[in-house]
Amino acid sequence: MYGEDARTIAELSIDDYLYPDADIYNVSGLPPIELPPPTCDLAHGRWVFDNESLPLYREKECNFLTKQLTCLANGRNDDLWQYWQWQPNNCSLPTFDARRFMERMRGKRLMFVGDSLNRNQFYSLVCMVQSILSKGRKKVVKRGSNTIFHAKEYRATLEFYWAPFLVESNSDDPNIHSIEHRIIRPERIEGHAQYWRGVDYLIFDTYIWWMNTADIKVRRPDSRSWSEHDEVPRIEAYGRVLKTWSDWLNENVDPARTSVFFMTISPIHIR
Repeated sequence: MYGEDARTIAELSIDDYLYPDADIYNVSGLPPIELPPPTCDLAHGRWVFDNESLPLYREKECNFLTKQLTCLANGRNDDLWQYWQWQPNNCSLPTFDARRFMERMRGKRLMFVGDSLNRNQFYSLVCMVQSILSKGRKKVVKRGSNTIFHAKEYRATLEFYWAPFLVESNSDDPNIHSIEHRIIRPERIEGHAQYWRGVDYLIFDTYIWWMNTADIKVRRPDSRSWSEHDEVPRIEAYGRVLKTWSDWLNENVDPARTSVFFMTISPIHIR
């Protein structure tokens, strides 16, 4: 779908960058839920149609969606895509329970970090849980690159942080980032990462924005402006970014407190 260069990036192993021995963070005090056995291969399965338990929310009932994200309001004629769910071949996934999820989130922060694919995940999750929250006890606040959904009854937040390359770039403005020549700083991440500290669940992605050209522009380390840059093979720059990102995690994140996830390739979300 994305071509040979995309497959090369896809073959990179995150295990080569992340710490291998992180403890699993568990929340106790809730009734047990049946989870897939460790032997279950979640990656192999099929999409099944389910018009009984799906959709988990309806677009018109979620006031937190921006106009850009309302497919039906923007003219999509069918809605059957909302009724498909992933079914692994040899096991079953538990049905999403908004109340159970928010109980596990009580007093915690969950943050999506990355590009518009993770932004979509953030808004979908907000819509999946907002219906169980009392009116006047939920709101979205935008602070620069950070969009925060407050669930006051649970003292919890769901958040999205705009960082399409994870590291610093000239596309970091959350509102104005349609730039013809995108330039990154592969070894500079603190400008973003300072906002990730203290989060209980971090979910990262960076992929779609790497698919424009064979090479990517990299700002020189001692440069004074974005105009001073070099062209670097995309796969090389991507590896440098993952190393900077994983080094920061190793130095700043306690795996006993914070769970870290990295989302891999996703289909494009525009037609």
